[in-house]
Amino acid sequence: MAHCLLRDLSVPILPEIRLANGPSRCQGRVEILYNGSWGTVCDDDWDIVDANVVCRQLGCGHAITLPAAMTFGQGSGPIFLDNVDCKGWEAALSECWSHGWGIHNCYHYEDVAVVCNEFSPTQVSEGPTTRTLTASVQDGESDGSIRLVSGPDTCQGRVEIFYRGNWGTVCDDDWGLSDASVVCKQLGCGQALDYKSNAYFGYGTGRILLDNVNCDGSEPFLSACYSLGWGIHNCGHHEDAGVICTGLDTSTITSFTTSVALGSEETLTATATAVTDSRDQPSQATEVVTTVLLTIEQESGGLRLANGNGSCRGRVEVRHRGTWGTVCDDDWDFPDAQVVCRQLGCGTALAATVLGSFGYGSGPVLLDNVGCGGGEARLADCFHLGWGQHNCGHHEDAGVICRGAGDTEDHFQEATATTTTLAPTHPKEGSLRLVNGSHRCEGRVEMFYLSQWGTVCDDAWDLRDAKVVCRQLGCGHALAAWGEARYGQGTGYIFLDNLKCKGHEPSLLRCSHIRWDVHNCDHSEDAGAVCAIL
Repeated sequence: MAHCLLRDLSVPILPEIRLANGPSRCQGRVEILYNGSWGTVCDDDWDIVDANVVCRQLGCGHAITLPAAMTFGQGSGPIFLDNVDCKGWEAALSECWSHGWGIHNCYHYEDVAVVCNEFSPTQVSEGPTTRTLTASVQDGESDGSIRLVSGPDTCQGRVEIFYRGNWGTVCDDDWGLSDASVVCKQLGCGQALDYKSNAYFGYGTGRILLDNVNCDGSEPFLSACYSLGWGIHNCGHHEDAGVICTGLDTSTITSFTTSVALGSEETLTATATAVTDSRDQPSQATEVVTTVLLTIEQESGGLRLANGNGSCRGRVEVRHRGTWGTVCDDDWDFPDAQVVCRQLGCGTALAATVLGSFGYGSGPVLLDNVGCGGGEARLADCFHLGWGQHNCGHHEDAGVICRGAGDTEDHFQEATATTTTLAPTHPKEGSLRLVNGSHRCEGRVEMFYLSQWGTVCDDAWDLRDAKVVCRQLGCGHALAAWGEARYGQGTGYIFLDNLKCKGHEPSLLRCSHIRWDVHNCDHSEDAGAVCAIL
């Protein structure tokens, strides 16, 4: 009964937390009190969402940054939490998912720290906001004022918004053309030509003030649109949103529709914006804007292969709204490659490549989770999450190898035979082996990548990951997933970290992980596996 009373009075009993060894109570190494002892938190899977929970629990506003390891020194005593995974709504760090008190595979050089902004608003919105406008004014700027920075003119750039005395950025989660149109309208910059994500206009600084913005287009100000609330986000500045406006005064803009024949069976209809003067006909400026919009739409779905040693192999790049971008390798497979090769007139597909095999691209990732049946005329006709919707990095850029329009079947067979001959001396990228075990289905997990063997870090390593290893090696079911270099320390690169397999993936490379050159491990954390022998 007493416990229920405490809950009713909103006074939950939560483990105490503190930031140690910093210049103020809102900066430092994260320490948590458990069973009468202070201990630290390991940085495996630690991100800005977890840091925000810490800052809010301490009444320190929101997290500004995640400091580098050892910024505030190593802690001592127990490591209480590892692989913390907060959703952002929790009242305390102890309410977030973790492996459990005292369960970890870490050292104190992995202790997490946070820097909070010490901003504690008097009015905190609970849950989704809010179409409430604020009227605070400082130095001539009022809350909700916006500007575009780092673009070629004042009507293109990264979106920044003013709130309580400071400029901050907008996260690109759910950012779209209707949101951009409100920005352009608020600035008197005409219509929105395009919306940009992934810090297209460079990384901003300071706070991220809005996230999950969702305008319907009728709002007079960006701050009147739905969002999570001021300062509530789970983003980094690599997700800063931007816009490109026509740059024309909204008072002179009208719309009209025009059609252009693209081929024998296809007609493009596009709505263009135009300046009109005292005459009824569109002015000369109309023709310029119309041309821009038609070009953007006409080029949407364009396709090319980059960075290959011929025109029919390389990294897949698509064009949308005038911008070239890449395709993420999530669900990328042979039917997708078939469509690409056919669309480019490159004959049949030989392979669908993943993990940036033809180098890392630049610009936006435009397509993700592509799912072609194989018979589509264009890649853009296949299922995908939507233009610009993804959860990828350029280390996941997809590619293809096509036979080539001029190659004959005999030539292809000869190439296949040559490849087969060489294969034993060059393991396939992503191949696995188990080393230092008592049989071939037990040992330290090693992967062949970048023409060399390397290891896998044990952060988040579990039986589901081992299950994928065992299947890929043709062994029986997984019996154990070991960490802490149980089979000895390996050498060379650590290729995979924070693996999160579901267990059904065909290879370890297909599991969620962070890019090969980003990890916080050493070979004392090499992962191992034990599989049954068939």
